[in-house]
Amino acid sequence: MSSKSAKKSATAKPDPAKRRNIIIAAIVAAAVVAVAILIVAGSGGKKSSATSANAPLSGTKETAALLSGIPQRGNMLGNPKAPVTMYEYIDYQCPFCKEYTLTTYPLVVNDYVRPGKVRLILMPLQFLGPDSETAARAGAAAGQQNRQFQFTDLWYFNQGEENSGYVTPTFINHIFDGAGVNRPQANAYRLSQSSKTQSQVAQTGAEKYGVVSTPSFVIGKTGGPYQKLEIDTSSEAGFKAAFDTFLKG
Repeated sequence: MSSKSAKKSATAKPDPAKRRNIIIAAIVAAAVVAVAILIVAGSGGKKSSATSANAPLSGTKETAALLSGIPQRGNMLGNPKAPVTMYEYIDYQCPFCKEYTLTTYPLVVNDYVRPGKVRLILMPLQFLGPDSETAARAGAAAGQQNRQFQFTDLWYFNQGEENSGYVTPTFINHIFDGAGVNRPQANAYRLSQSSKTQSQVAQTGAEKYGVVSTPSFVIGKTGGPYQKLEIDTSSEAGFKAAFDTFLKG
């Protein structure tokens, strides 16, 4: 299967100019979160485009086909002995992460991860507010069952509007089920303090490499040293060139 045929159908692209200001948006969202809660409570809640609990999940077939047979452990996808490692800094609420996942990401997986050339490591951040933390902890819980990449893929296929209140236990359980995760086991871990560790490690890495927006990427020969990859996330050619440079180096 070629990387082109494996691509997923993308929704309308967000305004690229917003991505550079995502940290500013996060700060503003955090500052007004208490007010927002009161407003939502009084208005009956903000509508969300997320898949409802009673509706079939989008992307289940695409996700299964993309990830089938690829080694996965925790937040790592691919051969642990792959010569190149790329860290993906994401926010589960980030619309640009969704755009990347539904367009360029399949090429990365099919052409570089599946053949054992590149290993991916998910680094969930919490730029956009409390729901980002809730989602990240759920992702880490899926990782305990080696299903975090299925969980993350399906999350982006069914993502709602950021900070709209769609990140509920019901929605999370819907994604758990679609990703093939044991729900009771995952929820027990999600609600434990241990589920915060993955994002804490990601935050440390983000500070080290100057990650201030999502998605962002840090790449290098497996074992290091690593460097931040400055790239247009919609550029397949850009990712190919970066991978090939490190593979030849």
